[in-house]
Amino acid sequence: MAAKDRLIFALDVPDLETAIPLLDRLEGRVGLVKVNSLAVAYPEVVSIIQDRKIEVWRDFKHHDIPGTVANFIKADVEDGLAMTTIHTLGGIKMMEYAVEAAKGSNLKILGITILTSHDQESFNEEIGPGSIQDKVINLATMAEKTGLSGVVASAKEAKMLRVSLKPETLIVTPGIKPKWAVKREDQARVTTPYQAILDGADYLVVGSAIRTNENPGEAADKIVEEIEKAMSERA
Repeated sequence: MAAKDRLIFALDVPDLETAIPLLDRLEGRVGLVKVNSLAVAYPEVVSIIQDRKIEVWRDFKHHDIPGTVANFIKADVEDGLAMTTIHTLGGIKMMEYAVEAAKGSNLKILGITILTSHDQESFNEEIGPGSIQDKVINLATMAEKTGLSGVVASAKEAKMLRVSLKPETLIVTPGIKPKWAVKREDQARVTTPYQAILDGADYLVVGSAIRTNENPGEAADKIVEEIEKAMSERA
């Protein structure tokens, strides 16, 4: 896999007028584009991205009863998505239904573990006692057993996940922040592209570091260089 194909751009913008120029500048420089709220307001953004030969991850984080989630997954398959997400907290049966609904397709289903907005303190206050790391391992192992393609977890957990999971189980990490980028206040567990790949991540999700840069294309290229360097050292 080429280094650029490991870079996922989070297209967190309010409208198509903002999105399209960014997509034009990133064509050929990123492997996937992740959309969530934008795809709710403008469903056509999926085909707009695909027209630029970029794969799409529609990140709706499905979390419902098993049959409802299965219907969501069928819609994801019909739309030709490369990736989709479900919450592992939905349980084993929900994940099994999702896997069954995607059979015969190329759709990668990723299980959300613990959101990067949580640090240990907020996790204990809002979710319950115990360590984030232990919970992530538990949820990721459950996701792997049900046949999901991989998991979404903080890069802070990538190293322990790579040891715990099978080599083919994908680790997708948001909360990626190059040293030259400004840290977002709504993400607590972050690391650099280089360190995340070195620790075992397969894909990196980067948004504001590219989106807010004066030259988004050059910012993406710099991140790809970090990925290449880490991959060469990891090998």
